[in-house]
Amino acid sequence: MSVLETDRLILTELKTKDAEFIHKLYNDQNFITYIGDKGIRSAQDAVNFINTGPKQSYKDHKYGLYLVQLKDATSIGICGLLKRDDLAFPDIGFAILPEFRRMGFIYEASKAVIEDAKNRLHFDNLLAITSPDNNGSINLLKKLGFTLKDIIKRDKNNEPIQLYAIYLDS
Repeated sequence: MSVLETDRLILTELKTKDAEFIHKLYNDQNFITYIGDKGIRSAQDAVNFINTGPKQSYKDHKYGLYLVQLKDATSIGICGLLKRDDLAFPDIGFAILPEFRRMGFIYEASKAVIEDAKNRLHFDNLLAITSPDNNGSINLLKKLGFTLKDIIKRDKNNEPIQLYAIYLDS
């Protein structure tokens, strides 16, 4: 079932059949550098992640990370909303395979997710977090209309991360 559709993309709920793709994406060097090593070392690890992460989020919150595909069904990335215990509002997350970067795909997917958050989920605002040296994500967040709100520490390494927010006025 298709969740969101744009001119070039289809965003759908992740399924266990997407495990090989998730394994590949989550082991991309930029993913590990800027988002973190999620310990997905095999397709089975990816299945476990999909079942306990995105699928659980769809049940609990009616949103989560979505698979981003070209209209020809080529899987290129993920984009969606996450609910973290230590953040007041859901935050947008995204990642894309290297060969599809800098083509506007994640911008397009993120716009669709933001519209869905506003129109279907009726959120007033969204957050985003990124490491201070992730210029690609920072530039994308600014292009999407997010503004830097704070520098926070939320992980065990106490590394500072940037907290962005966007207000979705109706």
